[in-house]
Amino acid sequence: MSENNEETTTIGARLKAARTAKGLTIDDLQQITKIQKRYLIAIEDEQFDKLPGDFYVRAFVKQYAETVDLDGNALLEEYRDQLPSVHTETIVENVDEVQPTRVASREQPASPASRVRNYLPTIIVTAIVVLILLFIWFMAVRTHAGSSSSTSADSSSVQVSSSKKQSSSSKASSSAKSSSKASSAKEQTIKANGSSDTAYTLTNGADKNKVVIKSTKAAWTSVTTNGTQTWQGTLKADGSHTLTLPSNATTVKFQFGNATATTVTINGKAFNFNSKNSTSQVRTITLTIK
Repeated sequence: MSENNEETTTIGARLKAARTAKGLTIDDLQQITKIQKRYLIAIEDEQFDKLPGDFYVRAFVKQYAETVDLDGNALLEEYRDQLPSVHTETIVENVDEVQPTRVASREQPASPASRVRNYLPTIIVTAIVVLILLFIWFMAVRTHAGSSSSTSADSSSVQVSSSKKQSSSSKASSSAKSSSKASSAKEQTIKANGSSDTAYTLTNGADKNKVVIKSTKAAWTSVTTNGTQTWQGTLKADGSHTLTLPSNATTVKFQFGNATATTVTINGKAFNFNSKNSTSQVRTITLTIK
C-alpha cells in the first residue's frame, strides 16, 4: 500500500483489515472482547453514534485494536480527529471496567446478624477447647492429691510403666514420620483426560490454587469457576494477572483469545494446555480439580 493510501485509510477500515488478516470473524471478535456484535460492526462502519457514548467509543476501539495486535493508544492518537472527544484521557484497560460482571453486581454488604453467624463456629470451638483444658486440669489436681496421700510407690511398676510409655512414644513418632513421608510424596499433577487436548484434571493441588496468567502479546482471557465468571480481561504484551481460586472450586474453564501467546502456571507449576502445539488462537480449556 502506498504512503498516500495509508494516510487516507479510515480507522474502521484499518481495524477491519487487521481483523481479516488474523482470520477472525465478527462473531470471533465478539466472543473474545465481550463487546456486542452490533457495536463492533458500527466501529468498522464508523457509525460511532450507535455506541452507548463517546467514552465507550474510545474504550471499545482500544479493546478492538489490542485484540487484533494493534497498538490501541497509538491508534487513538493517530485517528483522534475521527473519534468523538471526551472530557478525560483515561481509557479502560479491559471490558470488565465498562461492563461489570454479574457477580460483582450481586455483592451486598453483610448484615450484623450475618457477621455473628460467621463467627459462631469459632465461638463454639473455643468454648469446647476451654472445657477440655478445665477437665484436664481437674484430673491432674485429683491425681496429684491421690499420689501424695499414698505412702510409697512400687519402683518396679514405675519402671515398667515408663518403659511402656517410651515404647508407645517411639511407635507414635515412627507413625508420624511415615505419615509425613507419605504426605510429602504426593505431588501436584495436571494430566489430559485421555487423548483430549481441551479437558484436563488437577490432582494434589492446594486448598486454594494460585493461578498466574502471562502473555507475550496482547491477549484476552476469561476464567470461570464452578459456572461463575471469576475474571476476564485483556493482558498487554508481556503482561500478567494472578488470581486465587476458591477452596470449593471443582471445575475451572479457561477461554483464551490468543492461546499461542499465553502461558498459565498453577501453584508455581506450568499448565501445558497447548502441549500439542496447536496453532489455534481461540481456545476453551476445562480443568477438573480433585
